[in-house]
Amino acid sequence: MKPRAKLTPRLAFGLCGLGGMVWLGAAHAQSVAPSTTTLPSTTTLPSTTTLPSTTTLPSATTPPSTTTPPSAATTWSAANLPGANVYQDKFIDGGTLVPDVSKGDADTASDEGLARSLQIDGVVSALSSRGGGASTNLDENGIVAKSQWETVSYGAWSLDGSARAGGSGGPYEQGQGGSITLRERAMPFDGGWQADNALGDLNTPDIGLARLEPRFILPTSLMQGLTTEWRGPEDLQVVAGGGVPGLYNGIVVPDFQTLGGTTATAGAQWSPASHWTVGSQFIEAHDTNLAIGTAVDGDTRFSSNTELLTAAFKDGGERLDLNLVDGDISGKSNAVGGWADGSITQGRFQQSAGLFRIDPNLTWGNQLIANDMEGGYYRLDYQGRRWMTDIGIDEVHSVSGLGSDTTFLTGDAHYQLSRDWGVGSIANVSRTDGGTAWSLEGFVDHPNAWGAGRAQADFAKTQMGQDARLTLNQAWATPVGIRFSTSAYLEQFSGALANSVQQQDSTILGLGAVGGGQMTSKLGLEGNVNWAGAVQGRAAPGVSANVSLTYRLSYAWEILLTYYDSRTGSWTPPTVESPLSPPVPTTIPALDERGIFLTFRYKREAGSHFAPLGGGPGAGSGEIAGIVYLDANNNGQLDAGESGAPNITVLLDGRFSVQTDAAGRFHFPVVVTGHHIITVIPDNLPLPWILSNAGRAEIEVKTRDRTEINIGAQRPR
Repeated sequence: MKPRAKLTPRLAFGLCGLGGMVWLGAAHAQSVAPSTTTLPSTTTLPSTTTLPSTTTLPSATTPPSTTTPPSAATTWSAANLPGANVYQDKFIDGGTLVPDVSKGDADTASDEGLARSLQIDGVVSALSSRGGGASTNLDENGIVAKSQWETVSYGAWSLDGSARAGGSGGPYEQGQGGSITLRERAMPFDGGWQADNALGDLNTPDIGLARLEPRFILPTSLMQGLTTEWRGPEDLQVVAGGGVPGLYNGIVVPDFQTLGGTTATAGAQWSPASHWTVGSQFIEAHDTNLAIGTAVDGDTRFSSNTELLTAAFKDGGERLDLNLVDGDISGKSNAVGGWADGSITQGRFQQSAGLFRIDPNLTWGNQLIANDMEGGYYRLDYQGRRWMTDIGIDEVHSVSGLGSDTTFLTGDAHYQLSRDWGVGSIANVSRTDGGTAWSLEGFVDHPNAWGAGRAQADFAKTQMGQDARLTLNQAWATPVGIRFSTSAYLEQFSGALANSVQQQDSTILGLGAVGGGQMTSKLGLEGNVNWAGAVQGRAAPGVSANVSLTYRLSYAWEILLTYYDSRTGSWTPPTVESPLSPPVPTTIPALDERGIFLTFRYKREAGSHFAPLGGGPGAGSGEIAGIVYLDANNNGQLDAGESGAPNITVLLDGRFSVQTDAAGRFHFPVVVTGHHIITVIPDNLPLPWILSNAGRAEIEVKTRDRTEINIGAQRPR
């Protein structure tokens, strides 16, 4: 492993340097020619531009043709028609509607030059934090700046930065006082090549085959450094990156905290033959801390080297993935892992299966992967017009003999009784050395006079206790542009509370609401509020809230008022999950944090917009807004009580990117009308959550319209 430890950083930084030289040359390039690209802003809170422009209605006073008048004595006009009133031009809604900036309706927006945008937030806050028996007053004041610009020959660029005073606490030390990231995407080169480069606070890159593993996930890691990715003919992809591992912190003003040490990676993949793709990647971490999980053998710092060899075959409904991992950690002997996954789709049936063996102490960079296990799994899915079913079995044994041997059975079914009624159920059984655990869930989906609802009952029993829960979710019928959903549940928990061996019986009542939209042409509201408290027995109350009011002062200026509250109870209901789920972060008692943020926002978009195929510069524009969220009940819609995923990168048409805010919200405020592709990059998605359809969604944007799309991540079964 020693030679590889030296080869990896040299190769990684060499490739990054090559990308950097091209990048620096691109920074000096300027153009005055109109672009054919729409540049969305990086605004993360909902815009207030949802209503049509102040276009005037056509006049009705033009007389009809008098080529052949009925008589010489008659003069036809709207003024002397019997009973007719002369129509007067009027402004829609008194002329107060928001302009369509792509048409040049706003005096402050220019459609000359290349597409570009700028947003600057000035944030002041008042925060309080309680934890560990102490009470602290905090502040998170600072500036957040986001900018994007298009070039003719050098791709799309973005610069995101923040400068912060104070901090929001948390389990880690305060960081560097802010963050900064410069990105370039889709820089074209001869021969069909494109390049993406980035510098600052970002994620380590992975080749495409490493990102698409169905069961064993090789996660990317946050770092402060630089990355490069090159894509060429025959699906050739080359990636490299290096820097100092770290973590994000902050609620509204992000701060980056380094973990010490270094990390570096380099890899490539290509398609040597029809239906086949092969690849390899190296990654190392030196003298750093784990991003998640506990220490390795009591050491808080470690070093590791890991190599991946992978191949994939895909032909119609047939797929096969082969993977081999070889690595060492902190001077230990080499550990080896291998797994094979395959699936066959025939009509409405899909069968998938896999075999695996992974030695203990395997990491990917400074993150743990599922290890110390061997076994196999099988899944059978059926999707019909009314039936959807899924059954599976996992058999997992410990390689070292120090872990548990587990047999896991799972099954779920959904049946559409009619157009309006659907029923479903999910059952899990886990048999381990310590005994048997099981869970059962049943639900009914139905529309009602107030919208659409779901009634759901859950029961779980493990060695630590048992839990029963009844939930009512309701998506309310609201006016266009307004969304509102509520949730209420009653839960009975019997078992040991966190940090306690004493058995407790508690009954918990929970309420939640999520929604938002444009209240008026100037006022917007977005919020997610949840409360839970014990109505019997002992259980610490839990409260979470993130509510924002946005008021548009003028075309370029907005003011935002945000209330934030995070108080976590001291109990965790038992769950029954697959043993193949990736490692999850070690539970850290949450601080009791609450506060108010006041944000003054300046934003400006200008330049010609992207012209889709068949379109032209100056086409109408709309906006795209949405939330990346954790779909806890796997029903495909955002329900009250389901949390957003922060710091997730969302791409528009593979070129323009924004990051989700603390509530998982993202926003592209000025987007050309037509067909667009939204792609969510799961780099910072918490494990074991995964995105369906590789995080890709296709949408249509209409002129002066707000297109909303919520993208949910689900737990693998």
